[in-house]
Amino acid sequence: MTMATNSSNGRLISDLPLHLFENLVSHPRAIANPIEAAALRQQIISKLQANNADDGTVREILKISPPTLLRILDPCLTYVECNRLISRIHRECAAQPLSALEMMHRTQTASACNDESSPHTPSYVIGKIPTGLPTLDAHLHGGVPIGSITELVGRAGVGKTHLAQQLCVLAAKQDGGAVFIDAEKKLSLIRLREIAFERFLSDQNTSVGQHQHHAHELSQQVLENVTIHPLLTTRELLDTLDQLEKEIILRNSEAALFKQGETTSNASSTRRLPVRLIVVDSVAAPIRRDFDMMGSSSNTAAHRASAIFQIAKRLKQLAYDYQLAVVVVNQAGSGGSSMNQVGSGSSSMRNDSQRNNTLDIRDGEFTASLGTAWQYCVSTRIVLEHEEDPHRLQQEQYGTEGSVRMATLAKSLVSKRTKLPFELTMQGLCEVSPAS
Repeated sequence: MTMATNSSNGRLISDLPLHLFENLVSHPRAIANPIEAAALRQQIISKLQANNADDGTVREILKISPPTLLRILDPCLTYVECNRLISRIHRECAAQPLSALEMMHRTQTASACNDESSPHTPSYVIGKIPTGLPTLDAHLHGGVPIGSITELVGRAGVGKTHLAQQLCVLAAKQDGGAVFIDAEKKLSLIRLREIAFERFLSDQNTSVGQHQHHAHELSQQVLENVTIHPLLTTRELLDTLDQLEKEIILRNSEAALFKQGETTSNASSTRRLPVRLIVVDSVAAPIRRDFDMMGSSSNTAAHRASAIFQIAKRLKQLAYDYQLAVVVVNQAGSGGSSMNQVGSGSSSMRNDSQRNNTLDIRDGEFTASLGTAWQYCVSTRIVLEHEEDPHRLQQEQYGTEGSVRMATLAKSLVSKRTKLPFELTMQGLCEVSPAS
């Protein structure tokens, strides 16, 4: 069995090695008008930018046909030289096949030195972002997987957004930044800073004064390395996902420069971290606003399903191309609600079948939103539940008595189904010992 490592089509042309541009110009022309490889690369980049033909990435230049590229780069390169350039870039950046055994060996080697990996980690390095719940992390072999979509689902107020913010903090603790797409306006920066501060505080072994000062600095670093994209509609979500590639490339480049000590004198002294996590909270909110409130029709259902698949496709592509963890928060609706159906006019028997296939938890009470159109788009599903009906409980502060909830690993490629109790504290979600 062989598998291809994903291509480097997101690389900037300016980051391509100079040897690709050496001897690119044919010999007679090179003698008559000699030019160094670095200068030739810069001329090519300038001409592409001047013609608005490229956003600076390998992916975009490979989309341009040789005749079109010739018109853009003339008289810098001839037609033959344009073909030669495209061929060299393709050989440099195209995906290379790996056997399953080689993939496993490289993954094990990468896991052993994960803390020392560079921001431009090769695609075969499969890391994890811990959830902070030891039992869950053990069953997930380290945490939320890289390169696929993980779904957090549960009723309102159970702790989904808390866990999403917690993952941003824990990604930063492993030298990773995050992108937070806030479709419900539920992100609390104060709460994000509190989780970061309390978790860093619990890790310190210094005196109390140094302890708090260092934890404060680290929590500021977390906030500096989380970018937020508020939105309301499905179109805005799709547009944001389309633009994320440029942001990821830019932030990863800044992180690499910071690591090399090449930051400019007027730049922020806060450490820059490469993007390792994308959070969407929640994926259901814009879909419900745009489609589920419009009434049921076959046309609406078709557009709804199409939007769901487009969102999933973009998220999977970003996760795969840049080796990110993608965590998507999903709402829960009542079991019999038509909002959970892809089509309309379904019988109660179909409703029951969809609930069983979608969540298989507390059948008849609630199910994950978006139905079967979304069900198979995620590789990992974590369900958060109240142990008691939250509407019969009084408002409670973090960690007060009666706040124990359950987390269920309902779907995973590496583990069987498992459940564990947790409670909300100032540090976020913390696992509770069954004996406590």
